[in-house]
Amino acid sequence: MKKILSLVLVLVFALSLVACGGVDKSERILYKDVDLLKVVELGEYKGIKLDTASDDYKKAYETLLTDDVINNSFHSQEAVKEGTIKKGDIANIDYKGVKDGVAFEGGTAKAQDLTIGSNSFIDGFEDGLVGVKVGETVDLNLKFPEDYHSEDLKGAAVVFTVKVNSIKPALTPEEYYKDLGFESVEKYFEDVNKKASNDFLREAVQKVSKVKEYPEKDVEYLYTEMKKSIENNLKNQYNMGFADYIKQMGQTEEQFKNEAIESQIKPMMDSQMIVYAILDKEGIAITKKDVDEKIKEIVKQIGNSEVTEEQVVEYYGRYNFETMVADEKAMDFLYENANVSK
Repeated sequence: MKKILSLVLVLVFALSLVACGGVDKSERILYKDVDLLKVVELGEYKGIKLDTASDDYKKAYETLLTDDVINNSFHSQEAVKEGTIKKGDIANIDYKGVKDGVAFEGGTAKAQDLTIGSNSFIDGFEDGLVGVKVGETVDLNLKFPEDYHSEDLKGAAVVFTVKVNSIKPALTPEEYYKDLGFESVEKYFEDVNKKASNDFLREAVQKVSKVKEYPEKDVEYLYTEMKKSIENNLKNQYNMGFADYIKQMGQTEEQFKNEAIESQIKPMMDSQMIVYAILDKEGIAITKKDVDEKIKEIVKQIGNSEVTEEQVVEYYGRYNFETMVADEKAMDFLYENANVSK
């Protein structure tokens, strides 16, 4: 009798998980204890018009091509001493930054490699080098952001004098698609088209949807994971502790946390919660097996036999792979139910 009662209780518990939001959330990390359909106002997400000949779509497509070059560092191995800089190139530069005519700390370097479009420097620096020829020197009149970490440079107007020494040109998709793991360049462009479609559909849904409330448990979880990632990077790259880092930023941890939640965590959750809400409404589950397969896929893409699944999970956090799975499942559903024209 006790065994039967125990079995009944297990079944009731399992059914309650499925009933909450209409989908089994038991194997999820994020948004498993909240009814997203109550805290997310979903706009119409079926029948979205997707015109692959439109200017908006073409812009998303071209951006993806450029980002692939920048993010995957596909460039010629030999630096050239002629030509002009374009987005995606690696430029070798000398530069000197001055404020009120005086050089400031950290603003001078020689023979520095910079991927144009990586947003490694302040706004305007990399864009200001596009079109500059090798051997030329240019002055860039720029302004540091108001929230820059250095008190002396917050909102400061500065001039960077930059000399272009050489360029490692970005390769074309035809030249590097095999390194991305595609059988042919046609397969690569099919993938770019799919990603561009996903970006278009994601943006369309976000425009008509709204997150009304952020579940505190998930806010705390995502902040903890972000902090852990920062701590690992500080230790591995700079041998610095988190406390020293926020002190250098001129903040308390509470200030840092509040700012991170408002400027980074919640904007990220806006996108995530809409995606998860669509899955919940359509009864599409995310399983442990789904996430495990995604981790294996990413490790394979890395292509380094010394990198293990455990290391990848430790570095990125398992939840990141879950959100990849969630996004893919949601975008596949949106595409299948979209009004696509070519």
